[in-house]
Amino acid sequence: MKIHRFSLTLFFTTLVLSIGLVLVHSPITVNAQMPNSPNNATSANFLDENTTLGKPFFVENGKIIGQRVLRVNPQPQLEFTFVANATINGVIHATNTGTIVNTVDANGKFHTEGQGFIRTQNGEVATWENRVIGTLTPEGTVHSLGAGFWKTPSTGELSFYNDMISIFKLEVDSGGNLSAIEWEWK
Repeated sequence: MKIHRFSLTLFFTTLVLSIGLVLVHSPITVNAQMPNSPNNATSANFLDENTTLGKPFFVENGKIIGQRVLRVNPQPQLEFTFVANATINGVIHATNTGTIVNTVDANGKFHTEGQGFIRTQNGEVATWENRVIGTLTPEGTVHSLGAGFWKTPSTGELSFYNDMISIFKLEVDSGGNLSAIEWEWK
């Protein structure tokens, strides 16, 4: 059965909205309660676990360095390129470079797809793709929640990124300055 782009978009939108509900409340804890099932104890135990996101593993600050309008009909679509200084696990310093494409909905909300890579001072690289939902405040600040999908060929300090899924919060001010914090989704 062929999965259509709309189905994937709907899945990621639902995922990010669900994650957003988790990120809005403190402390960040998910309690999944499922009845015990003697026929499927492994799955039931997995879903009964409490998930606490804990301390972010990735913190960054940067700047939008380029933007352009891709289209205006049927919905406005904008492309942004950014570069940011990142700290990973509090000790690894890296540069994050990426491009994102925002599609603005009629209600002012937007959906974003992005891709990019981080590079450490030691030359290791990890790539990412993400899906984001955001809003624009009356002051011109963008608040976004998203999910990232990571890959790396690294066997060194970035090897933990391979096949990682993360969730994050991102803020961009009216001057194009951005800040983000990210947690590994385990």
